[in-house]
Amino acid sequence: MMKQLIRLGLMLVAVLAMVSCTPSTPGAALKHYMSALSDKDYEEFVEGVKLSETDAAKAQEARDGLVAMIKEKGAKTLDEKGGLKEIEIVSEEIAEDGNSAVVTFKQHYGDGSVKEDTQKMAKVDGKWLMDIGNILNHLKNIHLNIL
Repeated sequence: MMKQLIRLGLMLVAVLAMVSCTPSTPGAALKHYMSALSDKDYEEFVEGVKLSETDAAKAQEARDGLVAMIKEKGAKTLDEKGGLKEIEIVSEEIAEDGNSAVVTFKQHYGDGSVKEDTQKMAKVDGKWLMDIGNILNHLKNIHLNIL
């Protein structure tokens, strides 16, 4: 009986831990992804990007290309500004259907500068993702420009 109670308790803790790791609002999700970018965890940042590509192999190719692009260009831009020190969520406007939102946020940089911006978010399978449009076409254009 005691072992069953302990097992049940551990399962409950595990479920609560998984739920608490998933940002439940578009602003919290954006803050999580931007923090990953600041921490140079580019893979985690890109996991927060909504891709229009449904083919798994092509989607992974797009994610890999985006990670490479961010490592090359995005990291340099952040370093020039002294890093990203804080992400402040200003507002969230969630659509009536609850599946899309626009988040207004401020990025505070190490050099003292602040940039306010907006980000479209989309809810996919219960998870808020950054909606940045058709990233595959963008990546293809970048690769063509490099060649």
